[in-house]
Amino acid sequence: MQRIGIFGGAFDPIHLGHTRVMRNVLDKSRVDEILIVPNGVPPYKTPTVDMSHLRSMVAIAVEGMPKVSIVEQAMLRGTKNTLDVVRAIIRRHPGAFFTYIIGADKLAGLLHWAETPQLFAACDLLVYPRAGYNGQELTQFAAAQGYRAQLLPVPPVNTSSSLVRAQIGLLSDAEDMIFPQVARYIALKGLYKPAYEQQVCSQMNQRRFEHTLGVRNLAVDLALQHGASMQQAAVASVLHDVAKCMKLGQLQAIARKYGLTDDPQVLRSNALLHGKVGAVLASAKYGVHNPDVLNAIRYHTTGRTNMSPVELCVFVAD
Repeated sequence: MQRIGIFGGAFDPIHLGHTRVMRNVLDKSRVDEILIVPNGVPPYKTPTVDMSHLRSMVAIAVEGMPKVSIVEQAMLRGTKNTLDVVRAIIRRHPGAFFTYIIGADKLAGLLHWAETPQLFAACDLLVYPRAGYNGQELTQFAAAQGYRAQLLPVPPVNTSSSLVRAQIGLLSDAEDMIFPQVARYIALKGLYKPAYEQQVCSQMNQRRFEHTLGVRNLAVDLALQHGASMQQAAVASVLHDVAKCMKLGQLQAIARKYGLTDDPQVLRSNALLHGKVGAVLASAKYGVHNPDVLNAIRYHTTGRTNMSPVELCVFVAD
């Protein structure tokens, strides 16, 4: 009999804790394959990214795991909750034996859900430990309610998607929490950060905006290759020409207001001035205060000695 594990969650974004759990479940021969069900954020929370992004990040994270696949979006149409999803999967795989994989943190709430008895009449329950939750007690409580529940004997997962999002918001690649290729996707799509691409699009012509996106794409890949922050490279690239399409008089006025330079040659040149002004705008208008990002914007045209890796990535990409 085929044994199928169902692993549902927001995966917003998927992190190393998720993939370690799946590998442990497969390595310990608990199931023959795992179906991942990215279900987005609960309805009582504000979505952070589109479902298409969540599914794409999951696909990147599980690439190379032959016994893991993502449930087709079409199969989920019309489903309203976890029970509907499980029933849809069961219909697609008649005769299989199902195990529902869940973290101890989610189990604590699920045990009080009205439809839980129906859900686990169709599935075994495999619980993986989460930091801050007593997985053993929760599993024993579930078993005492008549559910076929077992605790997966692995170290507690201490990573969470909320921690990853917080790190990304600080322009970190969350190296110990997510795969580099997932961090790359997040950087290229501008996820979990202010929508800088949309904000700068109205500040420049189409040709300049296309150039900006090209610089971002290359700078992110350079950052990945050379161990620099992809999130910082992406934000710096998107904002590097934010002052490029301003009139020279506007640039000069901002330069004088903020005391950016008193060099007459620089003040007469849009090419030399827009980087300095762009760094001011990035801070004052767009709320960016990371020094590497601001310096990458400031010196993306002229360069300077002792440039940081992020500065170099943007400079070379431009």
